[in-house]
Amino acid sequence: IFIGLGNYIDLLTNNPRYIHALVFTIVFAAVAVVIEIVIGFFVAYVLADEEVNSKFSSFIRTLILIPFVIAPVVVSYTYKTLIYDVTFGYLNYFLKLFHLPFFDISQGMYNAPIGILIMEVILRTPFVTLILYAGISSIDSSIFDAGAIDGVSWWRRMFLLTLPNIKPIIVVAFAFRFMDALKMFDEIYVVTGGGPGYITENASIFAVRYGFEYFRMGYAAASSFIFLLVVLILILSFLKWSKFERGVEG
Repeated sequence: IFIGLGNYIDLLTNNPRYIHALVFTIVFAAVAVVIEIVIGFFVAYVLADEEVNSKFSSFIRTLILIPFVIAPVVVSYTYKTLIYDVTFGYLNYFLKLFHLPFFDISQGMYNAPIGILIMEVILRTPFVTLILYAGISSIDSSIFDAGAIDGVSWWRRMFLLTLPNIKPIIVVAFAFRFMDALKMFDEIYVVTGGGPGYITENASIFAVRYGFEYFRMGYAAASSFIFLLVVLILILSFLKWSKFERGVEG
């Protein structure tokens, strides 16, 4: 039966679960990517330091590449069983050693989002680090030499010389990671399944659940199309803002 825009209207006006999924998807992606950019920039800056680069760079870069060769499903299942498990997980083992309360990812409003966030940051920060490391390595060394002559400290060099020169690289890294984080599925589906309740249910989990568990294919398709429009608006707005910022600086 053709119902026109019925599914779209119902999703936006009569389904708080879908609104929650949209908000959670956007907020989670934004928070995760900002944390990854901050940590990734600091790690990349340390790796680009001449002394660190000559001693440890090759080892650290090899270590960073490990997440790229492991499937997200495998990493997610490892976190679920070996780290977050209440009885046998390493996390609760060390929390017990320090007489701290247990962490149960399946209980409470915040445990599950925090657990997924930590896993996502650890898994995806290396990607951001490599992009920013390439950007920092491409900066003309004469800029840093001039700063050294003027007596610029390590911290001031990071904020006054390095950061302004790689702003376009940071924008690119943010855009790539934000789009990727918006469509995250594997980690949430394996570790929490969108629960407890539907606290960690994002737009992808929502569409899969309604399409393949409740067999409401039209409803799932409508939710995915709305999500696509939201993503397009967010990305275009971000790119427009970044161009405006560069225009103002120019």
